[in-house]
Amino acid sequence: MEEAEKSLSARIADADERGNRYLADANEAAEAGKTQKAERLYMKGQFWLDRSNKLRGNS
Repeated sequence: MEEAEKSLSARIADADERGNRYLADANEAAEAGKTQKAERLYMKGQFWLDRSNKLRGNS
């Protein structure tokens, strides 16, 4: 199935999964003292969680 053919629920689930994965990686980086990497990962995670909310209509 191509990206354009994904259902809305599949796109929301994908955005949630990506956002949560980036946030988990950011937390690990922060615990390891890698603050710059953690900040980058937090930004990526927030991007995907914002996209998930937008897809749900919760702008």
